[in-house]
Amino acid sequence: MSQLVDIYVGRQPIFDTSMRVFAYELLFRSGSEQNHAVILGGDTASAQVMMNVFGDLGLHEVVGEHKAFINFTEGLLLRENRPFFPRKQVVIEVLEDVKVTPKLISSLRALREAGFTIALDDYVFNPELTELESYADIIKVDILAVGPKRLVEHVVQLKEKGIRLLAEKVETREQFEFCKRIGFDYFQGYFFAKPKIIKGQRLPTNKLTVLELLSSVYDPNIDMHVLSKIISKDVALSQKLMKFASSLGNGRFELTSIHDAVMRFGMERLKSWSSMLVLSGVDDKPVELFITSLVRAKFCELVGAKVGDMSKDTYFTVGLFSTLDAVMDVSLEELLVQMKFDQRISKALLEQHGSLGICLKAVISIEKGEVGFELPRGLTATEVTRFYLEAMQFAESIDLA
Repeated sequence: MSQLVDIYVGRQPIFDTSMRVFAYELLFRSGSEQNHAVILGGDTASAQVMMNVFGDLGLHEVVGEHKAFINFTEGLLLRENRPFFPRKQVVIEVLEDVKVTPKLISSLRALREAGFTIALDDYVFNPELTELESYADIIKVDILAVGPKRLVEHVVQLKEKGIRLLAEKVETREQFEFCKRIGFDYFQGYFFAKPKIIKGQRLPTNKLTVLELLSSVYDPNIDMHVLSKIISKDVALSQKLMKFASSLGNGRFELTSIHDAVMRFGMERLKSWSSMLVLSGVDDKPVELFITSLVRAKFCELVGAKVGDMSKDTYFTVGLFSTLDAVMDVSLEELLVQMKFDQRISKALLEQHGSLGICLKAVISIEKGEVGFELPRGLTATEVTRFYLEAMQFAESIDLA
Protein backbone atom coordinates (compact mmCIF):
# COMPACT_ATOMS: atom_id res chain seq x y z
CA MET A 1 0.00 0.00 0.00
CA SER A 2 1.30 3.48 -0.84
CA GLN A 3 2.55 5.51 2.12
CA LEU A 4 0.40 8.52 2.94
CA VAL A 5 1.87 11.97 2.39
CA ASP A 6 1.42 14.75 4.97
CA ILE A 7 -0.17 17.93 3.60
CA TYR A 8 -0.55 21.36 5.19
CA VAL A 9 -2.61 24.49 4.58
CA GLY A 10 -2.42 27.77 6.48
CA ARG A 11 -5.81 29.25 7.41
CA GLN A 12 -6.23 32.84 8.65
CA PRO A 13 -9.69 34.19 9.55
CA ILE A 14 -11.17 37.38 8.10
CA PHE A 15 -13.69 39.18 10.32
CA ASP A 16 -16.56 41.59 9.72
CA THR A 17 -17.28 44.77 11.71
CA SER A 18 -18.99 42.74 14.45
CA MET A 19 -15.88 40.54 14.76
CA ARG A 20 -17.69 37.53 13.32
CA VAL A 21 -15.79 35.29 10.91
CA PHE A 22 -16.64 36.25 7.32
CA ALA A 23 -14.07 34.14 5.48
CA TYR A 24 -10.70 32.44 5.69
CA GLU A 25 -7.62 33.11 3.61
CA LEU A 26 -5.93 29.83 2.66
CA LEU A 27 -2.14 29.95 2.50
CA PHE A 28 0.60 27.62 1.31
CA ARG A 29 2.54 25.91 4.11
CA SER A 30 5.10 23.15 3.75
CA GLY A 31 5.07 21.79 7.32
CA SER A 32 3.39 21.92 10.71
CA GLU A 33 6.25 23.87 12.28
CA GLN A 34 6.52 26.38 9.47
CA ASN A 35 3.85 28.98 10.11
CA HIS A 36 5.12 31.33 7.44
CA ALA A 37 5.29 31.37 3.67
CA VAL A 38 8.05 29.37 2.00
CA ILE A 39 9.70 30.66 -1.15
CA LEU A 40 8.17 28.61 -3.93
CA GLY A 41 6.94 29.35 -7.43
CA GLY A 42 3.67 31.23 -7.05
CA ASP A 43 1.77 29.05 -9.51
CA THR A 44 2.93 25.89 -7.72
CA ALA A 45 2.11 27.22 -4.24
CA SER A 46 -1.43 28.23 -5.23
CA ALA A 47 -1.95 24.95 -7.09
CA GLN A 48 -0.88 22.96 -4.03
CA VAL A 49 -3.28 24.90 -1.81
CA MET A 50 -6.14 24.14 -4.21
CA MET A 51 -5.27 20.47 -4.61
CA ASN A 52 -4.87 19.99 -0.83
CA VAL A 53 -8.09 21.79 0.06
CA PHE A 54 -10.46 20.72 -2.71
CA GLY A 55 -9.18 17.22 -3.38
CA ASP A 56 -7.88 15.95 -0.04
CA LEU A 57 -8.88 17.91 3.06
CA GLY A 58 -12.25 19.00 1.70
CA LEU A 59 -13.35 22.63 1.37
CA HIS A 60 -16.21 22.25 3.85
CA GLU A 61 -13.93 20.62 6.41
CA VAL A 62 -11.47 23.53 6.15
CA VAL A 63 -13.77 26.58 5.97
CA GLY A 64 -17.27 25.28 6.63
CA GLU A 65 -19.86 27.51 4.97
CA HIS A 66 -17.52 30.52 4.96
CA LYS A 67 -15.80 31.91 1.89
CA ALA A 68 -12.23 30.92 1.02
CA PHE A 69 -9.75 33.52 -0.25
CA ILE A 70 -7.06 31.93 -2.46
CA ASN A 71 -4.09 33.74 -4.02
CA PHE A 72 -3.96 33.75 -7.81
CA THR A 73 -0.80 34.61 -9.70
CA GLU A 74 -0.82 36.24 -13.10
CA GLY A 75 -0.09 32.86 -14.68
CA LEU A 76 -3.15 31.24 -13.09
CA LEU A 77 -5.41 34.17 -13.94
CA LEU A 78 -4.51 33.99 -17.62
CA ARG A 79 -5.63 30.39 -17.93
CA GLU A 80 -8.66 30.23 -20.15
CA ASN A 81 -10.13 26.98 -18.87
CA ARG A 82 -13.23 26.95 -16.75
CA PRO A 83 -12.19 26.93 -13.05
CA PHE A 84 -13.07 23.69 -11.32
CA PHE A 85 -13.82 25.14 -7.88
CA PRO A 86 -17.18 26.41 -6.52
CA ARG A 87 -17.82 30.01 -7.59
CA LYS A 88 -20.08 30.88 -4.66
CA GLN A 89 -17.50 30.07 -2.01
CA VAL A 90 -14.08 30.83 -3.49
CA VAL A 91 -12.79 34.40 -3.64
CA ILE A 92 -10.10 34.82 -6.32
CA GLU A 93 -7.41 36.98 -4.75
CA VAL A 94 -5.40 38.84 -7.39
CA LEU A 95 -1.81 39.31 -6.25
CA GLU A 96 -0.33 42.78 -6.25
CA ASP A 97 2.48 42.04 -8.72
CA VAL A 98 0.23 41.32 -11.73
CA LYS A 99 0.73 43.32 -14.91
CA VAL A 100 -2.36 45.11 -16.15
CA THR A 101 -2.77 43.91 -19.74
CA PRO A 102 -5.78 43.51 -22.05
CA LYS A 103 -5.55 39.74 -21.57
CA LEU A 104 -5.64 40.06 -17.78
CA ILE A 105 -8.60 42.44 -17.93
CA SER A 106 -10.43 40.05 -20.26
CA SER A 107 -9.79 37.18 -17.84
CA LEU A 108 -11.07 39.11 -14.82
CA ARG A 109 -14.15 40.21 -16.74
CA ALA A 110 -14.91 36.61 -17.72
CA LEU A 111 -14.44 35.37 -14.15
CA ARG A 112 -16.81 38.00 -12.79
CA GLU A 113 -19.37 37.26 -15.48
CA ALA A 114 -19.14 33.59 -14.50
CA GLY A 115 -20.08 34.55 -10.94
CA PHE A 116 -16.72 34.57 -9.16
CA THR A 117 -15.85 37.13 -6.48
CA ILE A 118 -12.63 39.07 -7.20
CA ALA A 119 -10.41 40.59 -4.51
CA LEU A 120 -7.29 42.72 -5.05
CA ASP A 121 -4.51 41.84 -2.61
CA ASP A 122 -2.07 44.19 -0.81
CA TYR A 123 -3.54 47.22 -2.55
CA VAL A 124 -1.54 50.42 -1.96
CA PHE A 125 -3.36 52.74 -4.39
CA ASN A 126 -0.85 52.40 -7.19
CA PRO A 127 -2.15 54.44 -10.19
CA GLU A 128 -0.98 51.67 -12.54
CA LEU A 129 -3.52 49.31 -10.94
CA THR A 130 -6.48 51.71 -10.98
CA GLU A 131 -8.04 49.97 -13.98
CA LEU A 132 -8.42 46.79 -11.92
CA GLU A 133 -10.78 48.55 -9.50
CA SER A 134 -13.60 48.21 -12.02
CA TYR A 135 -13.38 44.42 -11.78
CA ALA A 136 -12.94 44.13 -7.99
CA ASP A 137 -15.64 43.20 -5.50
CA ILE A 138 -13.26 43.49 -2.56
CA ILE A 139 -10.00 45.41 -2.14
CA LYS A 140 -7.52 44.35 0.55
CA VAL A 141 -5.45 47.29 1.81
CA ASP A 142 -2.13 46.86 3.60
CA ILE A 143 -2.74 49.48 6.31
CA LEU A 144 0.91 49.41 7.44
CA ALA A 145 2.02 50.49 3.97
CA VAL A 146 -0.52 53.33 3.68
CA GLY A 147 -0.67 56.27 6.09
CA PRO A 148 -3.92 57.25 7.90
CA LYS A 149 -4.45 60.35 5.75
CA ARG A 150 -4.22 58.43 2.46
CA LEU A 151 -6.43 55.70 3.89
CA VAL A 152 -9.23 58.16 4.60
CA GLU A 153 -8.97 59.74 1.13
CA HIS A 154 -9.04 56.49 -0.79
CA VAL A 155 -11.65 54.75 1.33
CA VAL A 156 -14.16 57.43 0.37
CA GLN A 157 -13.35 57.07 -3.34
CA LEU A 158 -13.55 53.28 -3.35
CA LYS A 159 -16.71 53.07 -1.27
CA GLU A 160 -18.41 55.37 -3.78
CA LYS A 161 -17.68 52.71 -6.44
CA GLY A 162 -19.49 50.09 -4.36
CA ILE A 163 -16.28 48.21 -3.50
CA ARG A 164 -16.03 46.46 -0.15
CA LEU A 165 -12.77 47.07 1.75
CA LEU A 166 -10.65 44.69 3.80
CA ALA A 167 -7.97 46.00 6.16
CA GLU A 168 -4.89 43.76 6.17
CA LYS A 169 -2.19 43.56 8.87
CA VAL A 170 -4.37 44.89 11.66
CA GLU A 171 -2.17 44.42 14.72
CA THR A 172 -3.81 46.53 17.46
CA ARG A 173 -7.30 47.38 18.71
CA GLU A 174 -6.63 51.03 17.87
CA GLN A 175 -5.98 50.12 14.22
CA PHE A 176 -9.15 48.01 14.13
CA GLU A 177 -11.29 50.79 15.59
CA PHE A 178 -9.79 53.40 13.23
CA CYS A 179 -10.33 51.27 10.11
CA LYS A 180 -13.85 50.39 11.21
CA ARG A 181 -14.65 54.08 11.81
CA ILE A 182 -13.49 55.25 8.36
CA GLY A 183 -15.49 52.60 6.50
CA PHE A 184 -13.65 49.25 6.20
CA ASP A 185 -15.93 46.22 5.96
CA TYR A 186 -13.57 43.37 6.81
CA PHE A 187 -10.43 42.91 8.88
CA GLN A 188 -7.49 40.52 8.97
CA GLY A 189 -4.29 40.45 11.00
CA TYR A 190 -2.44 39.30 14.10
CA PHE A 191 -4.74 41.38 16.34
CA PHE A 192 -7.42 38.80 15.58
CA ALA A 193 -5.48 35.60 14.89
CA LYS A 194 -2.29 34.26 13.37
CA PRO A 195 -2.67 31.71 10.58
CA LYS A 196 -3.57 28.26 11.86
CA ILE A 197 -2.04 25.25 10.16
CA ILE A 198 -4.46 22.56 9.03
CA LYS A 199 -2.81 19.17 8.59
CA GLY A 200 -4.05 16.21 6.62
CA GLN A 201 -2.81 13.28 4.60
CA ARG A 202 -3.20 12.18 1.02
CA LEU A 203 -2.28 9.28 -1.17
CA PRO A 204 0.67 9.97 -3.47
CA THR A 205 -0.40 10.65 -7.05
CA ASN A 206 1.23 8.79 -9.93
CA LYS A 207 2.94 11.48 -12.03
CA LEU A 208 2.75 9.37 -15.16
CA THR A 209 -1.02 9.00 -14.84
CA VAL A 210 -1.37 12.76 -14.34
CA LEU A 211 0.72 13.41 -17.45
CA GLU A 212 -1.28 10.89 -19.46
CA LEU A 213 -4.51 12.55 -18.30
CA LEU A 214 -3.18 16.00 -19.17
CA SER A 215 -2.29 15.01 -22.71
CA SER A 216 -5.56 13.16 -23.21
CA VAL A 217 -7.92 15.97 -22.18
CA TYR A 218 -6.49 18.13 -24.96
CA ASP A 219 -7.14 15.50 -27.63
CA PRO A 220 -10.20 16.80 -29.55
CA ASN A 221 -11.21 13.22 -30.39
CA ILE A 222 -10.93 11.79 -26.89
CA ASP A 223 -13.78 9.71 -25.54
CA MET A 224 -14.93 10.48 -21.98
CA HIS A 225 -14.85 6.76 -21.20
CA VAL A 226 -11.11 6.77 -21.97
CA LEU A 227 -10.59 9.64 -19.51
CA SER A 228 -12.55 7.71 -16.90
CA LYS A 229 -10.27 4.68 -17.39
CA ILE A 230 -7.12 6.81 -17.05
CA ILE A 231 -8.34 8.34 -13.78
CA SER A 232 -9.55 4.98 -12.48
CA LYS A 233 -6.01 3.58 -12.75
CA ASP A 234 -4.90 5.84 -9.88
CA VAL A 235 -6.64 5.63 -6.51
CA ALA A 236 -5.46 9.11 -5.45
CA LEU A 237 -6.72 10.73 -8.64
CA SER A 238 -10.04 8.91 -8.37
CA GLN A 239 -10.49 10.08 -4.79
CA LYS A 240 -9.66 13.69 -5.67
CA LEU A 241 -12.04 13.77 -8.61
CA MET A 242 -14.91 12.22 -6.64
CA LYS A 243 -14.43 14.80 -3.89
CA PHE A 244 -14.29 17.68 -6.36
CA ALA A 245 -17.29 16.52 -8.36
CA SER A 246 -19.46 15.88 -5.30
CA SER A 247 -18.73 19.39 -3.98
CA LEU A 248 -20.12 20.95 -7.16
CA GLY A 249 -23.63 19.76 -6.45
CA ASN A 250 -23.71 20.81 -2.78
CA GLY A 251 -24.92 17.35 -1.86
CA ARG A 252 -27.88 17.44 -4.25
CA PHE A 253 -26.87 14.24 -6.03
CA GLU A 254 -24.96 11.04 -5.41
CA LEU A 255 -22.13 9.89 -7.67
CA THR A 256 -22.42 6.35 -8.95
CA SER A 257 -18.98 5.88 -10.57
CA ILE A 258 -15.75 7.53 -11.71
CA HIS A 259 -17.34 7.97 -15.13
CA ASP A 260 -20.32 9.70 -13.53
CA ALA A 261 -17.90 12.11 -11.83
CA VAL A 262 -16.06 12.73 -15.11
CA MET A 263 -19.30 13.55 -16.91
CA ARG A 264 -20.51 15.90 -14.17
CA PHE A 265 -17.12 17.60 -13.99
CA GLY A 266 -17.06 18.29 -17.73
CA MET A 267 -14.19 18.67 -20.17
CA GLU A 268 -13.27 22.30 -19.45
CA ARG A 269 -13.02 21.67 -15.73
CA LEU A 270 -10.98 18.53 -16.43
CA LYS A 271 -8.49 20.60 -18.45
CA SER A 272 -8.11 23.14 -15.68
CA TRP A 273 -7.89 20.45 -13.00
CA SER A 274 -5.30 18.40 -14.92
CA SER A 275 -2.93 21.32 -15.49
CA MET A 276 -3.29 22.30 -11.82
CA LEU A 277 -2.45 18.73 -10.79
CA VAL A 278 0.82 18.92 -12.72
CA LEU A 279 1.66 22.36 -11.33
CA SER A 280 0.96 21.26 -7.77
CA GLY A 281 3.46 18.42 -8.04
CA VAL A 282 6.37 20.02 -9.87
CA ASP A 283 7.88 22.30 -7.24
CA ASP A 284 11.06 20.24 -7.58
CA LYS A 285 10.86 19.80 -11.36
CA PRO A 286 10.98 22.38 -14.16
CA VAL A 287 7.70 22.56 -16.06
CA GLU A 288 9.76 22.36 -19.27
CA LEU A 289 10.47 18.72 -18.46
CA PHE A 290 6.76 17.92 -18.67
CA ILE A 291 6.41 19.96 -21.86
CA THR A 292 9.27 17.96 -23.40
CA SER A 293 7.46 14.74 -22.51
CA LEU A 294 4.29 15.95 -24.20
CA VAL A 295 6.12 17.15 -27.33
CA ARG A 296 7.90 13.81 -27.70
CA ALA A 297 4.74 11.81 -27.06
CA LYS A 298 2.70 13.75 -29.62
CA PHE A 299 5.50 13.66 -32.21
CA CYS A 300 5.84 9.89 -31.85
CA GLU A 301 2.08 9.46 -32.08
CA LEU A 302 1.93 11.44 -35.34
CA VAL A 303 4.81 9.43 -36.77
CA GLY A 304 3.20 6.15 -35.64
CA ALA A 305 -0.05 7.01 -37.39
CA LYS A 306 1.92 7.53 -40.61
CA VAL A 307 4.26 4.53 -40.35
CA GLY A 308 1.41 2.19 -39.39
CA ASP A 309 3.46 -0.80 -38.26
CA MET A 310 1.95 -0.76 -34.76
CA SER A 311 -0.52 1.22 -32.69
CA LYS A 312 -0.01 4.98 -32.56
CA ASP A 313 -0.68 4.65 -28.81
CA THR A 314 2.46 2.51 -28.56
CA TYR A 315 4.44 5.27 -30.26
CA PHE A 316 2.86 7.82 -27.92
CA THR A 317 3.90 5.73 -24.90
CA VAL A 318 7.54 5.64 -26.02
CA GLY A 319 7.65 9.43 -26.27
CA LEU A 320 5.88 9.90 -22.95
CA PHE A 321 8.21 7.56 -21.07
CA SER A 322 11.40 8.94 -22.58
CA THR A 323 11.82 11.56 -19.84
CA LEU A 324 10.20 9.62 -17.03
CA ASP A 325 13.49 8.78 -15.31
CA ALA A 326 14.05 12.52 -14.77
CA VAL A 327 10.45 13.09 -13.69
CA MET A 328 10.39 10.20 -11.20
CA ASP A 329 14.05 10.32 -10.05
CA VAL A 330 14.38 6.61 -10.81
CA SER A 331 16.52 4.96 -13.48
CA LEU A 332 14.72 4.08 -16.69
CA GLU A 333 15.84 0.45 -16.37
CA GLU A 334 14.17 0.17 -12.95
CA LEU A 335 10.99 1.82 -14.17
CA LEU A 336 10.70 -0.48 -17.16
CA VAL A 337 11.06 -3.56 -14.95
CA GLN A 338 8.18 -2.29 -12.82
CA MET A 339 6.00 -1.51 -15.85
CA LYS A 340 6.53 -4.86 -17.63
CA PHE A 341 6.40 -3.26 -21.06
CA ASP A 342 6.46 -4.99 -24.42
CA GLN A 343 10.11 -5.64 -25.34
CA ARG A 344 9.80 -3.38 -28.40
CA ILE A 345 9.01 -0.42 -26.14
CA SER A 346 11.78 -1.27 -23.67
CA LYS A 347 14.39 -1.61 -26.44
CA ALA A 348 13.26 1.63 -28.02
CA LEU A 349 13.67 3.50 -24.73
CA LEU A 350 16.94 1.90 -23.62
CA GLU A 351 18.68 1.28 -26.95
CA GLN A 352 16.67 3.37 -29.45
CA HIS A 353 16.11 0.08 -31.29
CA GLY A 354 13.57 -0.69 -34.02
CA SER A 355 11.05 1.64 -35.66
CA LEU A 356 10.01 2.99 -32.25
CA GLY A 357 13.64 3.72 -31.41
CA ILE A 358 14.23 5.46 -34.74
CA CYS A 359 11.23 7.69 -34.06
CA LEU A 360 12.46 8.55 -30.56
CA LYS A 361 15.97 9.22 -31.80
CA ALA A 362 14.56 11.53 -34.48
CA VAL A 363 12.69 13.73 -32.01
CA ILE A 364 15.69 13.91 -29.67
CA SER A 365 17.91 14.87 -32.62
CA ILE A 366 15.50 17.66 -33.61
CA GLU A 367 15.56 18.95 -30.01
CA LYS A 368 19.35 19.14 -30.18
CA GLY A 369 19.30 20.87 -33.57
CA GLU A 370 21.06 17.96 -35.25
CA VAL A 371 20.71 17.06 -38.92
CA GLY A 372 21.36 13.91 -40.91
CA PHE A 373 19.58 11.57 -38.48
CA GLU A 374 17.73 8.48 -39.73
CA LEU A 375 14.17 9.26 -40.77
CA PRO A 376 11.27 7.02 -39.71
CA ARG A 377 10.24 4.65 -42.48
CA GLY A 378 8.39 6.26 -45.37
CA LEU A 379 8.66 9.83 -44.04
CA THR A 380 10.42 12.77 -45.62
CA ALA A 381 12.41 15.41 -43.75
CA THR A 382 9.64 17.90 -44.49
CA GLU A 383 7.00 15.64 -42.92
CA VAL A 384 9.12 15.02 -39.83
CA THR A 385 9.65 18.74 -39.37
CA ARG A 386 5.91 19.37 -39.76
CA PHE A 387 5.08 16.70 -37.18
CA TYR A 388 7.51 18.26 -34.71
CA LEU A 389 5.95 21.70 -35.19
CA GLU A 390 2.48 20.18 -34.67
CA ALA A 391 3.71 18.47 -31.51
CA MET A 392 5.11 21.76 -30.18
CA GLN A 393 1.82 23.54 -30.92
CA PHE A 394 -0.03 20.77 -29.11
CA ALA A 395 2.19 21.11 -26.00
CA GLU A 396 1.92 24.90 -26.05
CA SER A 397 -1.88 24.65 -26.13
CA ILE A 398 -1.82 22.94 -22.76
CA ASP A 399 -1.96 25.22 -19.72
CA LEU A 400 1.34 24.58 -17.96
CA ALA A 401 3.40 27.71 -18.44
